[in-house]
Amino acid sequence: MASKLVIAGLGHALPTRIVTNDEVAARIDTSDAFIRTRTGVVTRRYLADDEHLADLACPAAEQAIAQAGLRPADIDLLIVNTLSPDFHDPSQACYIQPRLGLRNVPCFDIRAQCSGALYGIEIARHFLASNAYRNVLLVCAEALSRRIDTSNAGRNLSILLADGAAAMVLRIDTDKDQGLIDISLGADGTSFEFLHTKAPGAKRPHFIDAADIEAGHHFFRMLGAETFEDATRHMVQACRQMLDKHRLSPSDVGLVVPHQPNLRIIEAVLAELGLPRERCMICADTLGNSASAAFPIALSLAQKTGRMPAGQLNLLTTYGAGATWGCALYRS
Repeated sequence: MASKLVIAGLGHALPTRIVTNDEVAARIDTSDAFIRTRTGVVTRRYLADDEHLADLACPAAEQAIAQAGLRPADIDLLIVNTLSPDFHDPSQACYIQPRLGLRNVPCFDIRAQCSGALYGIEIARHFLASNAYRNVLLVCAEALSRRIDTSNAGRNLSILLADGAAAMVLRIDTDKDQGLIDISLGADGTSFEFLHTKAPGAKRPHFIDAADIEAGHHFFRMLGAETFEDATRHMVQACRQMLDKHRLSPSDVGLVVPHQPNLRIIEAVLAELGLPRERCMICADTLGNSASAAFPIALSLAQKTGRMPAGQLNLLTTYGAGATWGCALYRS
């Protein structure tokens, strides 16, 4: 039987603090009506002041390891994707490795932004194919409430931002009826300035200084219309190419699990693909946009709520700053 990469365990963790649009509007010049109309977001989750990213990443990872029927000692490789680490360096992966009780296994961070989970799956697939690794732990975690800009320059993105983490244990299985059928990744660096942060960075004379802080260079900046168009176009194209490659139609897909940028982008992608909303996993309305964690959180929720029954064909798609994107076919 053919060997396939399978998601042997999934887990996610969310802060307990629920933040309403009215609470956001108390800090940013906006309103509940504006946020609902423009983004579809009603609530999101924020870490408490005394919590940090590892407090989300570790429970999510522990859930995934337990669901896979493994112990921390069984993990051979740790991959983490985050754009909001607890420390700028070294890696978040090294920071959480001892907290998870892992052996001295290789671990590293990647920076594929909101496409981090699909990039991580593809990286893990190659490590697993070498037969030197059996169980890869992939963690995507974000503490974006720490990076919120309350000025008018940053509000178009800040109203979306949220915290969360998700993890998966990946391994190779010979069960031909379950697992990864195909995956494709893409990137276009000419879209770099659509969503980026200027500082800190080695392009700055002092990496970061008071002038950068005063100018707000340490905050995200997004070109909203350009990002909307680019995200919609790339996710739709990636999904169509994947379906065409395997001679499938949208009606063959049981569930679409997309990145959760906002409801308007998700709805635009569904409309272009001709897929009804009821066949899409959506949690951006209640959880906001937690960047690289958003897609795997949606995937974990889909599994835990029974929306990924055995044998179902699922279409997974992401888009992130860079720009990066990805699409995968996965049979649950």
